[in-house]
Amino acid sequence: MKKVTLTSFINKYSLNGNIESVKWDIADNKISTSSISDDKNVLSFVEIKDSGGLDTSELGVNDTSKLQKLIGVLGDDVEISFNKHKDRIVSINLSSEDTNVQYVTADLSVIPSVPALKKLPPFNFEIKLTKEFVSKFVKAKTALNDIDTFTLIKNKKGKGKVKLVIGYSTVNSNRISLDVTPEEGKDTLSENIHFSAKFLKEILTSNSECENAVLKVSDSGLAHVEFDNENFNSNYYLVAIKNID
Repeated sequence: MKKVTLTSFINKYSLNGNIESVKWDIADNKISTSSISDDKNVLSFVEIKDSGGLDTSELGVNDTSKLQKLIGVLGDDVEISFNKHKDRIVSINLSSEDTNVQYVTADLSVIPSVPALKKLPPFNFEIKLTKEFVSKFVKAKTALNDIDTFTLIKNKKGKGKVKLVIGYSTVNSNRISLDVTPEEGKDTLSENIHFSAKFLKEILTSNSECENAVLKVSDSGLAHVEFDNENFNSNYYLVAIKNID
């Protein structure tokens, strides 16, 4: 497997080190993982579409940052194998050229479970994540690095353009407002709704090679974005944050 593929996979689910503990599922020539942030505000489902022929298995990664550092010493092409004890994977061997590293896996019982998304609410508001929007949002969040949330301000007349505000508050505050134009027929936002700006920034930057993604929002308090290309499929769900002043 190419090192860049492996590191990109990890970046997409770890979101710049914000998610450390995950289970890797290897089946049907794919590697997939589901994870949840410590604050329960973000769920991610990331998949490599080609596992490189690895056998069907599952393993626990409890320290993703450590695994990333170990992969960092390897060359461009990485061979992966597993060490087992009584049918349980206890470590991963990764090698390239004259370098070999071993990463000790975790018992699956210590990996946080991710709730199943059995029935999604209807998404009544959508905006395209164009390169221009992504660039503006990332720059805005970087400028207000200490701000953790962004707010979509409800339409004054029920439909049409809305403002996306980083640093929104009912009192005087440092903030940046971006005008966003929703998709036709998906342009209704009945109330102000708040999500994690920190996580959306990491989601956008870790999937920067993907184009034409759409941020979908439901008044019931959930947002969804999917990125898809020939190597990866990534789905993220952001849970609305309440009690913003």
